[in-house]
Order: sequence, then structure tokens, then C-alpha cells
Amino acid sequence: MASNGPRIMAYAYSEGPVGGQGLSAADITANSTLAVVEQATPGTTTYARPLVPELFETQLATWAASLSAAPPQGAPAGTYTITYDETTQRVTIAGSVLFAPVMVGNLAKWLGFTQSLVGWDTSWTGESAPAAIAELAGVTVEPATDAARVDLTSYRHGRSIAVAWGNHGTHRARLVFTRSTTLAQIKAGFLTTGRVRLWQCGDATAYSASNPGGYVDGYVVAANEPTESGDIGELWTLDLVVGVAL
Repeated sequence: MASNGPRIMAYAYSEGPVGGQGLSAADITANSTLAVVEQATPGTTTYARPLVPELFETQLATWAASLSAAPPQGAPAGTYTITYDETTQRVTIAGSVLFAPVMVGNLAKWLGFTQSLVGWDTSWTGESAPAAIAELAGVTVEPATDAARVDLTSYRHGRSIAVAWGNHGTHRARLVFTRSTTLAQIKAGFLTTGRVRLWQCGDATAYSASNPGGYVDGYVVAANEPTESGDIGELWTLDLVVGVAL
């Protein structure tokens, strides 16, 4: 999934155990769990979920590994690969046996699939670009600014006084993208809330004072509305403030 171009990618929310052992539909969270039903065992649904919130590209690999490792009840029988193609901007879920992926909660939008998938196949490809990642026309990221603070806080109940502090820096970033392929992904909201990773030029190492072109990994502190750039409406911009640990 390596890219030489600018992009933004979200981290998924997650809670609970990994794998399909003993999980029920009630355990599923918004965009961290993928399930499959195999044709040979249509009454068995197997769930896969990372132990911790993972970056989108890491999450795909974790899902595939979990589904390919058969749990104690003997399902699934197949092995799976889950990939994202940056050229077509589509996610493909493939297996060695006939199966159907199960999209619950926000997962369909997260991966670019429809909510309900019908029938059996060995390969399923999303109908649209996933909302968890966006290939951009450009990104500018300003150097980190120290946003650390220390405050004295008085509680309303009682006479306690506590010291509150925030030890983080902030990057101001501007995303440039096209209306036709990326605006819908940005408006879905996953890339403008929570934890994200920003690449300016595909650099595989993290941003630092000695590597200002590296990726920025942090939490969205503020985001404006997407704004049309120019007169023809094809290029749009979005400003983000991303908080990073110091």
C-alpha cells in the first residue's frame, strides 16, 4: 500500500478481543470489526477485530490474518487477503473459498462497500472509494508549534485544586483535493475527526525537525468546512489542526 503521493488516512476505533472466538453481533463496534460467512457453513459468522485502534492499512492486514487463522470452532476454513489499490481507490476482500463479507455499522462506508452484500463469491471489491483514506492533490503541513500548557483548576465540589496540563504540539495543515473523487470521502467525517496520518510526499518516516517532509501522526484538534478553490469547482481545500505528542 506504499504511496509516493500525498494522502490522509484514519485510525479505526476498536474495543474488545481480536479474532472470531466467542464474539457476537452485539460486540461489534462502528468501524473496527469485519465478519465473513462462508458458503460451506452458512450458519456461522466469524468476526475479526484488532485489539487496539489501528491505522487503516494496518487494520486490513490484521483482519486478513485473523480470518485466515481458524478459531477453535473450525470456521472459517478459507484464507483471506484484504487490500487497497491506490490507483483504483478500491478495497478488495478475497478468500480461498466462497464467502460473503458482512458489513455492520459504519463499516460499509469505511471500506467503500454497500451495506448489504448478496450471494457468494471468492472476491469482493468496493463500489466506491473508502472513507478511511483519501488520495490528495496536495498537502502542506506547517512545522509543529508548542501548545503545552499548565493551569490551576478549582473543582466546584469541595476545596480541591489540581494542576492540569497538556503536553502536545500542533501542526496546521491544508489538504488540496478534487471534488469528483475525494470530496465525498472528506465529508464522511472519518478523516476530520479522531486520529489520522498525513503524508506530504509518501515519506515512510515520521516528521521531525530533521525530517520536515515526513508523515504527521496525530489527533484532529480542529477542522473547517471544505472550501471550493477557484472558479471551476474541481479543486477544494480543507484546513486541519492536528495535535501531536511532544
